[in-house]
Amino acid sequence: MSADAGERELLRDTVERLLAEHCTPERVAAAAGAGWDAVTWQALESTGLTLVGTPEELGGSGGELRWAADIAVAAGAAAAPVPLAETLAAGLLLAGAGLAVPAGPLTLTVAGHGRETLRRVPYGRVATTVAVGTERRAGTDEGGTEQQGRGGADDGGAGEGGEWVAVVARPARVRQGRNLAGEPRDDISPGADAEVRPVAAGTADYARRLLRLFRSLLISGAAQRALELTVAYVSEREQFGRPLARMPAVQQELARMAGEVALIGAATQAAIAAGPLAAAGPLADAGPPAGEAISAVLAAKGQASHGAGIVAAIAHQLHGAIGTTEEHRLRLTTTRLWSWRDEDTSAGECFAELGRAAWTAGVGGLWPWLTGGQGQ
Repeated sequence: MSADAGERELLRDTVERLLAEHCTPERVAAAAGAGWDAVTWQALESTGLTLVGTPEELGGSGGELRWAADIAVAAGAAAAPVPLAETLAAGLLLAGAGLAVPAGPLTLTVAGHGRETLRRVPYGRVATTVAVGTERRAGTDEGGTEQQGRGGADDGGAGEGGEWVAVVARPARVRQGRNLAGEPRDDISPGADAEVRPVAAGTADYARRLLRLFRSLLISGAAQRALELTVAYVSEREQFGRPLARMPAVQQELARMAGEVALIGAATQAAIAAGPLAAAGPLADAGPPAGEAISAVLAAKGQASHGAGIVAAIAHQLHGAIGTTEEHRLRLTTTRLWSWRDEDTSAGECFAELGRAAWTAGVGGLWPWLTGGQGQ
């Protein structure tokens, strides 16, 4: 085993043991009322796991994107009631923009035009929000009257392309909401004291790719956990004098479930390998990402969202009613799968965007697009 592989294995073991200790079914279920588990967060932050992948000189813990990805997968498997994946993604975004990373939990969101209310922000009530947006350019309003957008010379802090990053430590107003799993999804108003910085063109697209990738990684971990729970249950549960796992119909569904889990894992790892998504330096110096990198992230999120529903359905079918009880690990896992599959772009939206990219590539460019330029 190489030194790099050994370090990565040690990291996986550390985060999995820590999450197993803190993310018991009872504590995960109870966190839905409070919005999060502060004790779990403190344990993660004290070990430096919350900012792996972000350069140390900008306030992070250092390390590579794939290390951060391993942590996100573990968080999904544990149903961790903390903004761990969101903090990892926000740290990468800030580092890519050349900005320092603040302490404490972070969350990342892409705003619409303007800087008014930010919708459905994960953990917005407890985390410093990193919002990325694009100012509205000069154009016409709904009545057809020409108007000057805020992305011109006096754009209030927008950079090239009218793009900006706002760091909102204390929102002026929070309208609390949550997803099916009980995770906070809040509407927040940044307020006048939000720190706004101009950033390079393409930062908003970079934020979208990070959100899609880390949501896919969470789904990957949760899907793997659902499979493990189901295999354990049907191996222990007997019916008609033999374990459920020995019945051909059950074996067929388990194989189908395992296939979906493998597809999700392969797609997310391919997205990481396609790069560039790591914050190796300022986005202004990196240039636009290759088309295959963008497509790989879309494919990962599309596959993860598509497979999440299949995995959850089979898991509950084989568990029966017991899997729906309040503190059962399966329910805590599948409610996240159902929530996450539609967040940060649904499967249908991902596949539609991939279809448009394939159409744009044309007859001559389709094969290079599909293969990432291989075999030319």
